[in-house]
Amino acid sequence: MNEAMARSAEAEALRGKVVLITGSGKGLGAALLKACAAARARVVVNCKSDERRAHAIGQEIQRGGGEALVCRADVTSHGEAKGLVDETLRAFGRIDVLVNTVGNFAWKPVAEMEPAEWRTMLASNLDSVYNMCRLTLPSMRKQHWGRIVNFGAVGAERTLAPQKVAAYSAAKAGVVAFSKALALEEARSGITVNVVSPGVMADGEEAAREVEQAVDRIPTGRLGAPEDVMRAVLFFCSPAADFLTGQVLSVSGGWRL
Repeated sequence: MNEAMARSAEAEALRGKVVLITGSGKGLGAALLKACAAARARVVVNCKSDERRAHAIGQEIQRGGGEALVCRADVTSHGEAKGLVDETLRAFGRIDVLVNTVGNFAWKPVAEMEPAEWRTMLASNLDSVYNMCRLTLPSMRKQHWGRIVNFGAVGAERTLAPQKVAAYSAAKAGVVAFSKALALEEARSGITVNVVSPGVMADGEEAAREVEQAVDRIPTGRLGAPEDVMRAVLFFCSPAADFLTGQVLSVSGGWRL
C-alpha cells in the first residue's frame, strides 16, 4: 500500500521534503512515516521510550533506500521537544512538514480522575502540539513554506464529548482551536495548519474496547485503516491543498456526523 500511495500525485509532492512525525515509533504514526518515506521524503522517527523499535523502523527505511533520522524525545517536555527539533535541523537543515500524532487516550469519569491524570492527558494531547509547532515555526518561516497537520478527534470542532473522556475531549477541542488560530497567524508566512481527526481505527485503543459494536455505528460499515488517515495527511501536504488552512477533516466513515 505504501508504494502505491507513493506513486500518487499527493505523495509525489513530498519527494525530498523533510517530514517530522511525532509518535512515529509505533502504530499509526509509524505507518504514516513509512508512507512518507516511500514517497522519498526524508523522515524523522520520533519515540518517547521504545528506541529499539524506532531504530528498527529507521533501519527498514534506510534499507529501502530512504533517509531516516531516529530521535528519542518526550514532546510533552518543551526541552526535549527542542532537542528533537535541533537534532533534525542539524541533520537535514530544515523542516518542511510537521505531523503531530502524539496523544494519550483513556476512559475515566471526571469524579475519578486525579489532578495528575488530568494534567498528563492535556500535556500529551495539547502541550505536545504547542511545543512542536512553536519550535518548528522559525524554520518554516525562513523558507516561507511549511505544512503542519495536527491530530484531533471526531467531533472536537463541535465540542462533542462522550462520557468518560472529558480530559481527552477538552484537549482535542483545544487542538482544533489552537490550529485554527495558528493557521490565521501564519497564513502570510506560507505555512498551512490543518487538523485530521481519525475515527475508530482497527488498531486503535477505542476500537479495542468497542470493536464489537463500533462497525454497526459507522455508516460506511467498517473500521478505519491507517491508509485512510495517510491519504488525508498527504492531501494536506500536497499542492492540491495550497489554499486550505485552518480546516478540520474527519476521517471516520461518517461516524458521529
